[in-house]
Amino acid sequence: MEVYETACRQETANLGQAFAKRVRGGQVIAFTGGLGAGKTAFCAGLAKGLGCVDEASSPTFSIVNLDRGPVPLAHFDMYRLST
Repeated sequence: MEVYETACRQETANLGQAFAKRVRGGQVIAFTGGLGAGKTAFCAGLAKGLGCVDEASSPTFSIVNLDRGPVPLAHFDMYRLST
């Protein structure tokens, strides 16, 4: 297990963008964190690193956002799901 610590939103987005170099498609990347932990910032950087053309945002109310690109990103928020 790898552990990373960032100090601000931009560092978290940069980490997501760097992480995108490891993604080839068809993978599931799961992580958890409380409100304001940086999950959306990480996904925004990840989407940018994957070349997605949509602006990544939190899927809290939609449950899933699909960011289109060469390697599309499906960003799920499981917060409101109980089953």
